[in-house]
Amino acid sequence: MLLVDKFTVSTMTLRISIAAFCINKETVKVVEALQNQRQYSRCQIINLNGSIGVARNFLAENETPNLLIIETDLFGDLLFEELELLASVFDPNSRLMLIGQENDIKLYRQLLEMGISEYICSPITEEQLKNSINELYADPEAIDLGRVIACVGARGGAGSSTVAANLAYTLGQQYLNEVILVDLDLCFGTAALALNLQQRQNISDAFAQPNRLDDVLIERFMLKYNEYLSVVAAPTVLGSDYEVPLDAFEIFLELVRKMSPFIVLDVPHQWSPWVSEILLDANEVLVTAYPDLANLRDAQAILQRLMEKRNVDEPTRLVLNRVGMAKGSEIGPKDFEGATKVGPALNIPFDPKLFGIALNNGQSIAEVSKRAKSTKLFSELATIVSGKMKDKQERSRRGHFDFMKSKK
Repeated sequence: MLLVDKFTVSTMTLRISIAAFCINKETVKVVEALQNQRQYSRCQIINLNGSIGVARNFLAENETPNLLIIETDLFGDLLFEELELLASVFDPNSRLMLIGQENDIKLYRQLLEMGISEYICSPITEEQLKNSINELYADPEAIDLGRVIACVGARGGAGSSTVAANLAYTLGQQYLNEVILVDLDLCFGTAALALNLQQRQNISDAFAQPNRLDDVLIERFMLKYNEYLSVVAAPTVLGSDYEVPLDAFEIFLELVRKMSPFIVLDVPHQWSPWVSEILLDANEVLVTAYPDLANLRDAQAILQRLMEKRNVDEPTRLVLNRVGMAKGSEIGPKDFEGATKVGPALNIPFDPKLFGIALNNGQSIAEVSKRAKSTKLFSELATIVSGKMKDKQERSRRGHFDFMKSKK
């Protein structure tokens, strides 16, 4: 069974046009708050005063947005008459969300039967509006997409690449599903080296031809480690462009998410627009730090920035690496939690022999010792980031129709 998330806008940045016509100040504020959500940062949102008549005049001179939100205080026949007039200028390929005053199940059913996509009773909350939009654009027929887990170091040398490689291996073995490890360190990536894989093509080759990418071509870029783990390696030589082109990366990521239930991204330690975008959009982010003062400072800065902008259901977690290497001077997990407000999800003990053998052999630590403490800890981490611990109860979804497509 594939352990994947359905494609929903709660895990992806939505790209649609939205026009809202509101008559209450409270509703205007709710829509304004929506504009500040990371999830809707790429949406075109217009927030205007007015109701059905104003919306009708607007649509008479402008293209219908992907989603039209209208608040109304009309009742009974007058409401349906206004909706009939609106239908004459409304594009049936768009969706209409109506905010009304009546909390009446009979009215709700009538509106859905005539093609309204969603009806909400006023007053509404920001969370209610967001959830309603999510349901409208969560396609129950959509293809299953893999869970994206991004690993980044608080500082260079913190061990984030080691965490990414061992986590990717453990996810595959634990859930008997394919995992794709993507090395995004275009300068000094080590994913292929750490697993003793001979490179052919690399991630830069994929980004160089995004319009030609498909699952067959991506297979050529992947190095097979075992039946579950594949690696998309970084270049072996320095090039002239060290940045990941976001447009090409989005095409690439969409394809690999269709190919595997888990995608682990090894993100280099730097703070640039493309790194920020990738970390903000991932399902899970793991920030790896060594327990010293410099790592504490940088981990705090990264966690604060990400947690401000990421959705609450997309966790940003802290991993402490090489714990116990400098017992007399290192900063403990409780100190990290006090400063960052995030308790470590994993404390990897200092074990140079285990990790050294694994690196020299081009293996994961689980292959060197199944009984090692770190092996068991990575198994726990894999359970956490897999999404299996999340409450997977889904709301019952109501079918929607194109507005007035089946009006009686």
